[in-house]
Amino acid sequence: MVFRTASGGPMDQDLRTGLEGVEIKVGFEVDRIDEAQREGWSVLIQGPAHHITADELPEVTDAGVTPWAGGEQHLYIRITPHRVTSRRIHNL
Repeated sequence: MVFRTASGGPMDQDLRTGLEGVEIKVGFEVDRIDEAQREGWSVLIQGPAHHITADELPEVTDAGVTPWAGGEQHLYIRITPHRVTSRRIHNL
């Protein structure tokens, strides 16, 4: 899973530990709620996060990954899913 964030921001700084073999594990959650139908779903992805390498950059830029937050979001981060969970939400 790839997402975009700000260069120099907290995620960028956390991934630049400078320590060999250290992985920063993160969780990324997406929820979709339909208030009219009173239902929805939620997906949680957990795993190590890494900067996209220069070799990988053309592939992710060609895939059309866009940031969901405003502002300058030029840094690409990849999460390698080690755990994926989901749930359906009913009768909100």
